This record gives sequence, C-alpha cells and structure tokens, in this order.
Amino acid sequence: MLRLNLWCSRMMGLALTLVLACRPAFAQSAAGDWTKVQNLPTATVLSVKTKAGAKYHGELVSVTADSVSIDSDEPAFPGRTIRRREFKREEVREIRLAASQAASILAGVAIGGGAGAGIGVALDSTAKSHEYRGVMALVMGALGAGIGAAIAHHHPFVKHERIYLAR
Repeated sequence: MLRLNLWCSRMMGLALTLVLACRPAFAQSAAGDWTKVQNLPTATVLSVKTKAGAKYHGELVSVTADSVSIDSDEPAFPGRTIRRREFKREEVREIRLAASQAASILAGVAIGGGAGAGIGVALDSTAKSHEYRGVMALVMGALGAGIGAAIAHHHPFVKHERIYLAR
C-alpha cells in the first residue's frame, strides 16, 4: 500500500511538473500588428479567437489586409471534419501560433493519468481483497491517460506565442 501511495504521489508530481513546464516562455508581440499575420506562410497551424468568444484551431489558408481564412478542425457527427472558415479582421480578437501538439498531448496524458490513478487508489481502498491491490489504480491511470491524450489531441490547451491581439 505504501508503494502504491508513493507511486501515485510521484505521478501527481510529474503531472504538475509537466503542466507548469508547458507554460509559454515567449514574449508576447505587439498588439494589433496584422502584418505579422500576413507574413505567415500557408499551412501554419493557428488558433483564432473571435470577439464573440468562439475559438477555432486549424491551418492557415490565406490572409488579406482585412481577413484571414483557415481550415478549421471541428467536431462533427460522427468524428471530426475540416471546415474552411473566413474571419474578417474586425471579428478577430486574437491569433496565436499553435503550440506543439505533443506538448498538449503530454500534458493531457499527465493530467488524465494522475486523475485516473487517484480515482483508482480511492476505489482500491474500498476493496475487500488485498490480493489485487493497486491494479485498479493502474487500470484507471491508464484509462485516464488515454482519455487525456484524446482530449488534448483535438483541443490543444498549451498556449503559444500570440501574434495578433485586436486593440
């Protein structure tokens, strides 16, 4: 039991370390500089936030003096779809370069695995048999890690450099 608690506390520490290490260390660019958006090469992965509060994530298709177009990765039934979105400059609140997808997935694995292992430890503590103690924590940790990776794959939450912010 002591080894299992030590393992779980190490996993939680690892998850916290990964989340804190993934914070952006980049200086933010000047607000309202649309030329930085215009100078991006096509197929750059971006995150666009509108003034209405909607967020879109996808590859850059084109930029003009007053609009930006991306191929947005969006949920659909069943699965996901790529949809072309065009935003007028006055609709855009912020544009960020997308962080490495691997960083978001690793953070999702760490968070999901830690949460799953914690739930598994709680379930193990109620078990009547001591023969398989720790198995539930391992199974729930693996399940949580998989769920965390799947969520982070399509909803990257590790932020990266902001290249445009509306004034």
